Amino acid sequence: MNSSSSSSRRRRRRRRKERVRWIQHYNNGQKILLVGEGDFSFSACLARAFGSAVNMVATSLHSQELLKVKHWTSEAELQTLERLGCLILHEVGVNEMGNHPTLSRMKFDVVIFNFPHAGHFPGFCERDEELIG
Repeated sequence: MNSSSSSSRRRRRRRRKERVRWIQHYNNGQKILLVGEGDFSFSACLARAFGSAVNMVATSLHSQELLKVKHWTSEAELQTLERLGCLILHEVGVNEMGNHPTLSRMKFDVVIFNFPHAGHFPGFCERDEELIG
């Protein structure tokens, strides 16, 4: 095998890695803010599909401690997001985002606020005013 064929193979691999990856309306080139994540499964799914989360910021209303209680499956998703380079912010209310020390200085191409859970399980119900607030 000569060096020119191996270098062209490396270039092709690099181009494949740099390729824009689309998942429905979102792509890995967009700066994406995910607001009000529950168990972080949606943001982790996007990150895995993109192969990176360096352009993603995922927020949760809950503290890390409360998140472990309310969404016990979130721990694996958070580890995935951290490994793929996502900025994760806890205790961020949607009404205070404009004053948040980190978020207020950032610009995003896409803001995703998935609808909160419908409260089908006992203990998961929250008052509408709190969610819409």
